[in-house]
Amino acid sequence: MMADEEVMKFEITDYDLDNEFNINRPTRKISKNQQIYGIWADDSDGEEDVSGPSRPSFKGSSRGKANYAAPVSFVAGGVHQAGKKKESENKKEKKSDDEDDIEDENSNRGAPGTRRLAAMDISSEEEEEEEPRRSRSSKSRHQEVEVQMGFQPGKGLGKALQGISAPVQAHLRKGRGAIGAYGPEKKTTIADTKDDSEEEEAREFVEKLSHWRKADSGQKKVKVKYVYKSVDEVLEQGKSRPIKRDHSKVKVIDMTGPQKRVLSGYHAIAGQQRPADEWEYRKDKTFHNFSLPELQHNLNLLMDMCEQDIIQNNQKLKYASDRLVSLEHEEQSLSTGVELEKTHIKTLEGVLDIVQNMIDKSDNKEDSLTLDQAAEAFKELQEKFYEEYRLYELGELAVSLVAPLVKEKLSTWRPLESPTEPLNLFTQWREILQADQGALSVTQDPYHKLLWESWMPSLQITVSTWNCRVCEPLVDLIQVWIPLLPGWILDNIREQLVLPRITQEVEDWNPMTDTVPIHAWIHPWLPLLGVRLETSVFPMIRHKLSKALVSWHPSDRSARLMLLPWHRVFSRGEMEAFLVKNILPKLQLALQELVINPHEQHLEQWNWVMEWKDLLPLHSLSGVLEKHFFPKWLQVLTLWLNHSPNYDEITHWYMGWKNMVSESLRAQPGIKEQFNKALELMNRAVSSGGQSGNQQPGAVESVSYLTNIEQSQLPGQRVRDRESRYELLAEAVRTASQVPQGFKELIQKRCEEQGLLFVPLTNRYREGKQIYRCGNIQLYVDRNVAFVSDNSGASWNPKSLKAVLDMAS
Repeated sequence: MMADEEVMKFEITDYDLDNEFNINRPTRKISKNQQIYGIWADDSDGEEDVSGPSRPSFKGSSRGKANYAAPVSFVAGGVHQAGKKKESENKKEKKSDDEDDIEDENSNRGAPGTRRLAAMDISSEEEEEEEPRRSRSSKSRHQEVEVQMGFQPGKGLGKALQGISAPVQAHLRKGRGAIGAYGPEKKTTIADTKDDSEEEEAREFVEKLSHWRKADSGQKKVKVKYVYKSVDEVLEQGKSRPIKRDHSKVKVIDMTGPQKRVLSGYHAIAGQQRPADEWEYRKDKTFHNFSLPELQHNLNLLMDMCEQDIIQNNQKLKYASDRLVSLEHEEQSLSTGVELEKTHIKTLEGVLDIVQNMIDKSDNKEDSLTLDQAAEAFKELQEKFYEEYRLYELGELAVSLVAPLVKEKLSTWRPLESPTEPLNLFTQWREILQADQGALSVTQDPYHKLLWESWMPSLQITVSTWNCRVCEPLVDLIQVWIPLLPGWILDNIREQLVLPRITQEVEDWNPMTDTVPIHAWIHPWLPLLGVRLETSVFPMIRHKLSKALVSWHPSDRSARLMLLPWHRVFSRGEMEAFLVKNILPKLQLALQELVINPHEQHLEQWNWVMEWKDLLPLHSLSGVLEKHFFPKWLQVLTLWLNHSPNYDEITHWYMGWKNMVSESLRAQPGIKEQFNKALELMNRAVSSGGQSGNQQPGAVESVSYLTNIEQSQLPGQRVRDRESRYELLAEAVRTASQVPQGFKELIQKRCEEQGLLFVPLTNRYREGKQIYRCGNIQLYVDRNVAFVSDNSGASWNPKSLKAVLDMAS
C-alpha cells in the first residue's frame, strides 16, 4: 500500500473509457492554491473533487500523508458469481465486436465495381422514428437512477419495488372549465403503454451508451442503417441543388455609415447572428457517451463533399466533351481554311508570274514589253484571275507599265493633222481597263489615268502652239475624242487649255483693224464651251464693240454686219441692252437730221434707221419714231392741209409713208395712233373746207374712202393688237431689267463692259457694307456713293464712277 500511495497511476480507468468522447464531462475542481502552485500546492484546504475519482499527484494523496503505522484496512469488493465476467471485460469485448462489424461493412462497401455511395446513420432507430423531444438530462437521470438506486426499467421504485412505475402524467384540458367538466382526464391505457415505451426506451438508451464498446456475446448489437446512392442519383439531385459555398467566414467591410466597419460576414450587415453549421445547432444539446456527433458530422460532411466532387467532375466532363466537339469543328474549319489558303496561294502565284513577267520585260531593253503583249497579259488576268484583279486593283499597273509605251508611240503623232490616228489604240485599252469598273470613282479609273499620263501631254503641247483664229482643226479633234474622254478630262481641256487661249486672243482683238470677223473663230466653240463663253468672253466682246461704236455713224453698214451674227448668240436682254445703249442714240440723231419735204423727199436717214428693224426691239424702235419722226411728219401734214392742198397727193403721200413702215411696226399701238391722228387731221380739213365753200371736188370721197379702209379692221385683229400691246409691255419690262437698277449694279455693268474684275471680298466689311475688289482697287458702296481705299487701307474717299473706272484700269 505504501508503494501504491507514493506513485502516480496512469492506467486507463472505466471512467476514462466512459467519458472518452464526452465533451461535457465534469472536470476536477482545482483550488486557488493549486492553480498558483500546481503539484507543489498544499491540499490542507480540505477541498476534494466530487465529480469523479481524484487524479494522483506527486505529493501523494490529497487527504494528507499516509499513516503507515495504522492497522491494515480492507474495502469490500462485493460478491462475485461464478461464470460471469467483469463489467470492464464485457465493455472491451463489446467494443471489439462493434469495430469488427464496421470493418466488415466497410470492406463490403469498398469492393471494386459497385460505384455506389453510402451514408451512415449513427442515430438509433428511436431517433429515426422522430421520438418526442426529451432532454438528454432526463436520460442521464434515468442512468443515475439505474446505477445508484437499483432501478429496473418497467418495475416500481423502492427496495421492494412497491412504488409507481410510470411518472405522473400531465394532461391538457380542452377548455377553461372546472375539473371534470370535459369528462375523465386520465386514460388508463396511457400508463400501460407508457410503461412499455419507457422500458423499451431505457433499454435502448443503455445499449447506445456502449455503442462503441465491445458488448457481451449475448447482448444485442446496435443496428446501423446505411443509405446508398448511385452516381446517377447524385447527379440528378445536383441539378436542382447549387454547389455549397461557405461565405460565413468572409470578412465584409461596411462603408455605408459615417465610419468604416469590419464585419465577420454578410449576416452581420443586418445585425443577424452568424449562421451556424450543423454542429453549432447541436452543441448546446446534452450528448451522452459515445453519441459521437463530431464523427457523424464529419462523415456527413465527407459524403456531401464527395457528392459535390461528383457533380463538379460531371460538369467538367460535360465541358470537356463540349470543348472536344468545339475543337473538332474548329479543326475542320481550320482544315477547310488551310485548303482555301493553299488554293489562294496557288492563284496568287499565277497572278504574280504574269505581273512579274511584264515587269521583267519592261526593264529589259533587248526583249522589251510591247503594247500587244501587255494587252494579252491584262486580258488573261481578267479572265483567269478576275477576283484578284478587282481585289488588288491590278488595273493600276497600266499607269506604270502601259502609259510609257503609249506615250512613246504618241511622240510622233500630230493631233491637228491626223486626229484619229491613235483612236483604235485607246478604244482597245478602254475596253480592257474599264471592264466592270462602275464602283471606282472617276479619278481612280486606270483608263482615265492612262489618258492623263499618255494622251494629255500631246494635247497640251498642241494647244499651246495652236492659232486661235484657225479653230476648226482643234474643234474637230476634241469632237472626235469626246466619246473616249471622261467628263473631268474634257472639262480640264475646256477650262484650262482652250478657254485661256481664246480669252487671251479676244483681249488682243481690235474690231477697228482686224479684217477677220470675231464670230468666225468664236462661234465654232459654242457647242463645246457654251456658258463658259458667256461669263468670260462675251462681256469682253461687247465691251470692245461698244468702244468701237463710239465714233460710228448710221451710214456705216459694217456695224450691222458685225452685230448681226451675235443677235442669236447673246442673250436677248444683253443684246437689246447693248443696242439701246450703243445703236439707238445714233439712230435718233439720224431721224432728227431727216428733213420731211413732200415735194422733194430724201430717204437716206430713214433707210439707215429701218435697216436696224430686225435687230432693235420693236418697242424701242417704235418709241424712237414716235418721239423723233411723227411729230415732224404731222407738223408738215398740218401745214400742207392749211394751204388748199391736192387731197389726192396728200392721200398718196400718206399711203407712201405708211407702206415704208413694216407691218410689225404698224402693229405697234403707238405707230397706229400716229397714223390715226393724220386721218383725223385730213377729215377735219375736208370738213372745214366744205363749210367755207372752197372744197376741192372729190376730196371728201377720197378722204372718207381712206378713213373707211383704215378703220375696217376685224374684231380678231383688234384682239391681236391688244395681245401685241401686252407682249410689247412685257418685252419692255425685260429690257428694263437688264438696265442697272442701283449704283453697285451700274459699277458692275461698267466693269463687265471694260473687262475689269468686280467681285466681293470674303469676310471684308466697312461700316457694315461689303467691300469689293474692282480691278486694282478696293471699294464699298454706301447710299449710291463709291468709297475707294487708298494704298494703306487707312482711309476711304468718295469717288465718281468715272474716277473709279479710271483707277481700276
